[in-house]
Amino acid sequence: METEQSELEKRNIHRLSAEKANQLSRECLRAALFQLLSEKDFQKITVTELVKQAGVSRATFYRIYGTKEALLSEISDLVAEEMNVYLQSPRTPDDAYLWSLEIFRRLKDDTTMAKRLVSLKPSLDMVFAMSPLAERENPPRDLKTHYWNLAFEGAVLNIVKDWILHDMPQTPEEMAEICTQIFFGEQN
Repeated sequence: METEQSELEKRNIHRLSAEKANQLSRECLRAALFQLLSEKDFQKITVTELVKQAGVSRATFYRIYGTKEALLSEISDLVAEEMNVYLQSPRTPDDAYLWSLEIFRRLKDDTTMAKRLVSLKPSLDMVFAMSPLAERENPPRDLKTHYWNLAFEGAVLNIVKDWILHDMPQTPEEMAEICTQIFFGEQN
């Protein structure tokens, strides 16, 4: 019987500096959480399963994160940073279409993961409730911009959740077109 390799073994890692080792451990733990989320709900994942899948010690996990929720929070921050790059680009119908298409394609490519993310406790709403993504790096110019950011991101999150919960009946292209029409009133 062949044993499954840990994330560290897959990457053929030997000795690293403390900083590089911590960064690699973080990456392996994030990858392990995503792998386990494709198999079961977040609440049912144990720290033992996480560290075994990642190939790191329990001590390393607790030194870096302390809790599964802290690991999940870091992942949500990284996702928020990635999405923020899209949100900072010029807001034209073409940009909106391409941005939406990328999101819907990624979700469709990993339907199981998308469904698990939507069912998370704490919910995605709580994970992203800290502040609008567009404001994490750049504070809004005024109150109107702040509320526009909240409305836009809330609408996108609800559209995505609804699409996932209804088993993604539309193609990513159709969803991108719908979002472009909603937010820009134009067809691509």
